[in-house]
Amino acid sequence: MKKCLILLFAFSFLFLVLPKTAKAASLSLSPATGTLNIGCTYSLDVVLDTAGAQTDGTDAILNFDSTRFSINSNSIIPNTNIYPDFPGNNVDESSGKITISGLASVSSAFSGKGTLATLRFVVKDQAPTGATQITFEFDPNDKAKTTDSNVVERNTVVDVLNSVTNGSFVIGKGACGSNIASPLPQGADSVSTPAGQLKNLDQLVDKTGKGTGTVELTSVVAIVGGVLTILGILGLALL
Repeated sequence: MKKCLILLFAFSFLFLVLPKTAKAASLSLSPATGTLNIGCTYSLDVVLDTAGAQTDGTDAILNFDSTRFSINSNSIIPNTNIYPDFPGNNVDESSGKITISGLASVSSAFSGKGTLATLRFVVKDQAPTGATQITFEFDPNDKAKTTDSNVVERNTVVDVLNSVTNGSFVIGKGACGSNIASPLPQGADSVSTPAGQLKNLDQLVDKTGKGTGTVELTSVVAIVGGVLTILGILGLALL
């Protein structure tokens, strides 16, 4: 009996003094692979997964090859359903660095998985072809570092970011509508697509800027309706 009490005391002591398992939040790009063709505009999601942690905010800092991609601060589209305030969004195109900073409200933390922000960028006309990456700036061995990507736990200064998934792409010379990674035409709004696919409006917008498919169908319906109306009037006149 005495030995059982000693063992129970020992296990209780270890439970109290051993640190709790840290949350393992992550940041990733979606999609993380694909072919990006010269002269095309693309949309890429930055995805946050807090892995159950309640968070006060997130900084996502990414590096890109500025000889291949063009992006500005207006091309960062924050998701205010995750964090209501994004005071630190910025692009330094000369150094190829993107900063996305989201803050939770005082009354509500964020916990879960979703798109932190969407990036819209252009593959430059003079971009070198071949492999390239868009990477998160992240040091897993230095949790005290504040100049890299981090996810801050609620009411603490603890960085719970544990892993990142970088993007590995290939710059190609194909047509904007025929490559693996679907392009988003410059100046066009985003369109809903299955998760993990670069968003594409090429199939909805022709080169004149007019919608394809829907416009033609509407025109045909209008013409047929007009003909039927005229025939109806002639039929009444003959009665």
